[in-house]
Amino acid sequence: MARFDSPFSSSIGELQMEPVEYIEYIEYMEHPMIDPPQASASDAAQDPFDDGRALQDRLPGHCFGCGSLNAHGLHIKSHWIGDQFVCIWQPRPEHIGYPGYVFGGTIASVVDCHAIWASLSARCRELGLDLNSGAPPFGVVTGSLHVNYLKPALVAQPLELRARIVEHGPRKSVVACSVHQGAVECATAEVITVRVTGLH
Repeated sequence: MARFDSPFSSSIGELQMEPVEYIEYIEYMEHPMIDPPQASASDAAQDPFDDGRALQDRLPGHCFGCGSLNAHGLHIKSHWIGDQFVCIWQPRPEHIGYPGYVFGGTIASVVDCHAIWASLSARCRELGLDLNSGAPPFGVVTGSLHVNYLKPALVAQPLELRARIVEHGPRKSVVACSVHQGAVECATAEVITVRVTGLH
Protein backbone atom coordinates (compact mmCIF):
# COMPACT_ATOMS: atom_id res chain seq x y z
CA MET A 1 0.00 0.00 0.00
CA ALA A 2 1.40 3.39 -0.98
CA ARG A 3 1.87 5.97 1.76
CA PHE A 4 2.39 9.67 1.33
CA ASP A 5 1.87 12.94 3.14
CA SER A 6 -1.24 14.76 2.07
CA PRO A 7 -1.22 18.55 1.62
CA PHE A 8 -4.37 18.37 3.77
CA SER A 9 -2.49 16.54 6.55
CA SER A 10 -3.17 19.32 9.01
CA SER A 11 -6.88 18.43 8.98
CA ILE A 12 -7.06 14.72 8.14
CA GLY A 13 -3.62 13.36 8.98
CA GLU A 14 -1.58 10.93 6.90
CA LEU A 15 -3.61 9.18 4.21
CA GLN A 16 -3.25 5.55 3.20
CA MET A 17 -4.25 4.74 -0.37
CA GLU A 18 -4.02 1.91 -2.82
CA PRO A 19 -1.91 2.65 -5.95
CA VAL A 20 -4.99 3.32 -8.08
CA GLU A 21 -6.22 5.84 -5.50
CA TYR A 22 -2.79 7.47 -5.45
CA ILE A 23 -2.97 7.95 -9.23
CA GLU A 24 -6.45 9.46 -8.91
CA TYR A 25 -5.17 11.75 -6.14
CA ILE A 26 -2.33 12.99 -8.37
CA GLU A 27 -4.83 13.59 -11.17
CA TYR A 28 -6.93 15.56 -8.69
CA MET A 29 -3.97 17.74 -7.74
CA GLU A 30 -3.21 18.42 -11.41
CA HIS A 31 -6.84 19.06 -12.36
CA PRO A 32 -7.37 22.73 -13.32
CA MET A 33 -9.91 24.56 -11.23
CA ILE A 34 -13.01 25.84 -13.02
CA ASP A 35 -13.73 29.53 -12.66
CA PRO A 36 -17.02 30.31 -10.91
CA PRO A 37 -19.93 31.26 -13.18
CA GLN A 38 -20.12 34.91 -14.11
CA ALA A 39 -23.37 36.80 -13.82
CA SER A 40 -24.46 38.88 -16.82
CA ALA A 41 -25.98 42.34 -16.87
CA SER A 42 -29.46 40.81 -17.16
CA ASP A 43 -28.82 38.73 -14.04
CA ALA A 44 -27.76 41.84 -12.14
CA ALA A 45 -30.97 43.53 -13.25
CA GLN A 46 -32.94 40.73 -11.56
CA ASP A 47 -30.89 41.18 -8.37
CA PRO A 48 -30.23 44.88 -7.72
CA PHE A 49 -27.84 43.96 -4.88
CA ASP A 50 -25.62 41.71 -7.01
CA ASP A 51 -22.00 42.87 -6.65
CA GLY A 52 -20.44 39.95 -8.51
CA ARG A 53 -19.59 37.93 -5.41
CA ALA A 54 -21.07 34.57 -4.52
CA LEU A 55 -24.07 34.93 -2.24
CA GLN A 56 -22.25 33.07 0.54
CA ASP A 57 -19.51 35.72 0.50
CA ARG A 58 -22.04 38.48 1.12
CA LEU A 59 -23.21 36.92 4.38
CA PRO A 60 -20.32 35.20 6.25
CA GLY A 61 -21.25 32.35 8.56
CA HIS A 62 -20.16 29.09 10.19
CA CYS A 63 -22.39 26.70 8.23
CA PHE A 64 -20.60 23.45 7.33
CA GLY A 65 -21.86 23.65 3.77
CA CYS A 66 -21.21 27.28 2.92
CA GLY A 67 -19.76 29.18 5.86
CA SER A 68 -16.65 31.16 4.96
CA LEU A 69 -15.85 31.26 8.70
CA ASN A 70 -15.81 27.46 9.01
CA ALA A 71 -12.26 26.26 8.35
CA HIS A 72 -13.44 22.66 7.91
CA GLY A 73 -16.51 23.34 5.79
CA LEU A 74 -17.35 22.63 2.16
CA HIS A 75 -17.29 26.34 1.17
CA ILE A 76 -19.77 26.20 -1.70
CA LYS A 77 -20.19 29.35 -3.82
CA SER A 78 -23.47 30.03 -5.63
CA HIS A 79 -24.64 32.59 -8.20
CA TRP A 80 -27.90 33.30 -9.99
CA ILE A 81 -27.55 32.88 -13.77
CA GLY A 82 -30.93 33.82 -15.16
CA ASP A 83 -33.50 31.66 -13.37
CA GLN A 84 -30.93 29.00 -12.45
CA PHE A 85 -28.89 28.99 -9.27
CA VAL A 86 -25.44 27.67 -10.16
CA CYS A 87 -22.58 26.32 -8.05
CA ILE A 88 -19.25 24.85 -9.17
CA TRP A 89 -17.73 22.85 -6.32
CA GLN A 90 -14.47 20.88 -6.28
CA PRO A 91 -14.43 17.85 -3.96
CA ARG A 92 -11.30 17.27 -1.90
CA PRO A 93 -9.56 13.93 -1.26
CA GLU A 94 -11.18 13.54 2.16
CA HIS A 95 -14.63 13.55 0.49
CA ILE A 96 -13.93 10.10 -0.95
CA GLY A 97 -16.43 7.26 -0.54
CA TYR A 98 -15.81 4.29 -2.79
CA PRO A 99 -12.19 4.61 -4.05
CA GLY A 100 -11.98 7.49 -6.47
CA TYR A 101 -15.58 8.62 -6.03
CA VAL A 102 -17.36 11.23 -3.93
CA PHE A 103 -19.16 10.03 -0.80
CA GLY A 104 -22.90 10.23 -1.44
CA GLY A 105 -23.58 12.01 1.83
CA THR A 106 -21.25 14.80 0.79
CA ILE A 107 -23.20 15.28 -2.44
CA ALA A 108 -26.40 15.47 -0.39
CA SER A 109 -24.84 18.10 1.89
CA VAL A 110 -23.76 20.26 -1.05
CA VAL A 111 -27.22 20.00 -2.64
CA ASP A 112 -28.92 20.79 0.67
CA CYS A 113 -26.94 23.96 1.29
CA HIS A 114 -27.19 25.13 -2.32
CA ALA A 115 -30.99 24.73 -2.25
CA ILE A 116 -31.27 26.63 1.03
CA TRP A 117 -29.41 29.56 -0.51
CA ALA A 118 -31.63 29.46 -3.60
CA SER A 119 -34.73 29.77 -1.41
CA LEU A 120 -33.23 32.36 0.95
CA SER A 121 -31.94 34.62 -1.81
CA ALA A 122 -35.18 34.43 -3.80
CA ARG A 123 -37.18 35.54 -0.76
CA CYS A 124 -34.71 38.34 0.01
CA ARG A 125 -34.94 39.54 -3.58
CA GLU A 126 -38.75 39.61 -3.33
CA LEU A 127 -38.60 41.69 -0.13
CA GLY A 128 -35.83 44.00 -1.34
CA LEU A 129 -33.39 42.81 1.35
CA ASP A 130 -29.67 43.26 0.72
CA LEU A 131 -27.55 40.44 2.17
CA ASN A 132 -24.58 42.81 2.19
CA SER A 133 -26.37 44.66 5.00
CA GLY A 134 -26.62 41.65 7.30
CA ALA A 135 -28.76 38.60 7.96
CA PRO A 136 -32.45 38.84 7.01
CA PRO A 137 -35.11 38.75 9.76
CA PHE A 138 -35.87 35.11 8.97
CA GLY A 139 -33.98 31.91 8.31
CA VAL A 140 -34.48 29.04 5.89
CA VAL A 141 -34.23 25.40 6.99
CA THR A 142 -34.60 22.05 5.25
CA GLY A 143 -38.03 20.43 5.49
CA SER A 144 -37.11 17.43 3.38
CA LEU A 145 -34.30 16.36 1.07
CA HIS A 146 -34.67 13.65 -1.56
CA VAL A 147 -31.64 12.73 -3.69
CA ASN A 148 -31.59 10.33 -6.64
CA TYR A 149 -28.05 9.07 -7.29
CA LEU A 150 -27.73 8.35 -11.01
CA LYS A 151 -23.99 7.97 -11.70
CA PRO A 152 -20.91 7.94 -9.44
CA ALA A 153 -19.14 11.31 -9.17
CA LEU A 154 -15.36 11.42 -9.39
CA VAL A 155 -13.41 13.09 -6.60
CA ALA A 156 -10.97 14.42 -9.21
CA GLN A 157 -13.53 16.53 -11.08
CA PRO A 158 -15.69 19.51 -10.10
CA LEU A 159 -19.41 19.14 -9.56
CA GLU A 160 -21.78 21.58 -11.20
CA LEU A 161 -25.06 22.14 -9.41
CA ARG A 162 -27.98 23.83 -11.13
CA ALA A 163 -31.05 24.57 -9.05
CA ARG A 164 -34.34 26.26 -9.82
CA ILE A 165 -37.33 27.07 -7.67
CA VAL A 166 -40.36 25.12 -8.87
CA GLU A 167 -42.75 26.22 -6.10
CA HIS A 168 -42.50 29.38 -4.03
CA GLY A 169 -44.96 30.33 -1.30
CA PRO A 170 -44.98 32.69 1.68
CA ARG A 171 -43.39 30.05 3.95
CA LYS A 172 -42.39 27.02 1.86
CA SER A 173 -40.38 26.64 -1.35
CA VAL A 174 -39.60 23.58 -3.44
CA VAL A 175 -36.20 23.56 -5.12
CA ALA A 176 -35.20 21.13 -7.90
CA CYS A 177 -31.48 20.54 -8.34
CA SER A 178 -29.30 18.59 -10.77
CA VAL A 179 -25.66 17.61 -10.24
CA HIS A 180 -23.36 17.16 -13.24
CA GLN A 181 -19.75 16.37 -14.02
CA GLY A 182 -19.32 17.54 -17.60
CA ALA A 183 -22.06 15.91 -19.68
CA VAL A 184 -22.77 13.24 -17.03
CA GLU A 185 -25.74 13.79 -14.74
CA CYS A 186 -24.70 12.28 -11.41
CA ALA A 187 -27.74 13.12 -9.28
CA THR A 188 -31.05 14.92 -9.12
CA ALA A 189 -32.75 16.20 -6.00
CA GLU A 190 -35.86 17.84 -4.64
CA VAL A 191 -35.53 19.97 -1.52
CA ILE A 192 -38.41 21.45 0.45
CA THR A 193 -37.26 24.54 2.32
CA VAL A 194 -39.15 26.30 5.09
CA ARG A 195 -38.78 29.89 6.26
CA VAL A 196 -38.66 30.34 10.02
CA THR A 197 -38.05 33.15 12.51
CA GLY A 198 -36.24 33.21 15.84
CA LEU A 199 -33.01 31.55 14.67
CA HIS A 200 -30.78 34.54 15.37
